[in-house]
Amino acid sequence: MASIYWYCLLAIIGVGIAAFTIYKKRDIKLSTFLVFFIFSTCVTWIGEFVVLGLLDGYAYKTGIYTSPWAQNILGHLILNSTFYPGTAILVAAYSLGYGWISLITAIYLLIEYLFMNLGIYEHHWWKYYMTGVAIFIYQLFTKVWFKKLDKIPHGWLRTSTFYFVGFVILHYPIPIILLLGKQHYNVNWAQDMYLSSTMFIFFYQLVETLILVFFVCVLEKWYWKFVPFIISFVGQSLLVKLNILVFQDGWNLFYTMLVYFFGLSIFILLERYSLQTEETIN
Repeated sequence: MASIYWYCLLAIIGVGIAAFTIYKKRDIKLSTFLVFFIFSTCVTWIGEFVVLGLLDGYAYKTGIYTSPWAQNILGHLILNSTFYPGTAILVAAYSLGYGWISLITAIYLLIEYLFMNLGIYEHHWWKYYMTGVAIFIYQLFTKVWFKKLDKIPHGWLRTSTFYFVGFVILHYPIPIILLLGKQHYNVNWAQDMYLSSTMFIFFYQLVETLILVFFVCVLEKWYWKFVPFIISFVGQSLLVKLNILVFQDGWNLFYTMLVYFFGLSIFILLERYSLQTEETIN
């Protein structure tokens, strides 16, 4: 079996676990599950960016690209956007205890061992016990966060949650566009173009998401919600003018802004109709 199929198999399992849990727990709002899934995804992304992107702790070998960092990005997108949040939903929705969390952690370790032996994943300085500790803490952390989500329609918890959600919605299309060879960021922060581009846009959008959340979640007047659209257009246009944002293969700023505006619109709708009481919505 080709390397990429193993990664896709885990993705299918992760999505299947999430779908099964959501179906069985129909007393919980679908929008709450959606927000939590995206939130859990972002938690893994931040950890992955530090350990994989900045510290080169391990490597994914998907067999699709010649660049090792393109393979890392693809492996990261597949696993951290499906399998990890899928198990997080299972643990959180059923409020599983330490025994079940330990079992799930052990399964993660077995999968990692299998991938190592198949030659489709490798450790650099990373160790198995680090995976065990990270997964166990991740499951506990997301479980505790989930318990609080629907109880506080306002305040720092809700705003913090939507910061994570906003970052994923803004950032997710960018590495895909990068992997498709449509655009990259010319900053030379690393020797590999894929790694350099990812590092730049990751930090850039961490700041950009702060602005998004402030105008959408903190300021309540409807007209403030137009500001992130203006800021995103000005920001991307400036990057083009500075020759940082480079387009390829017929791609251009118009297409990038379409992707951006679509993501911003999705975020505004999700924020409007999620994690709120009926009184708040009305």
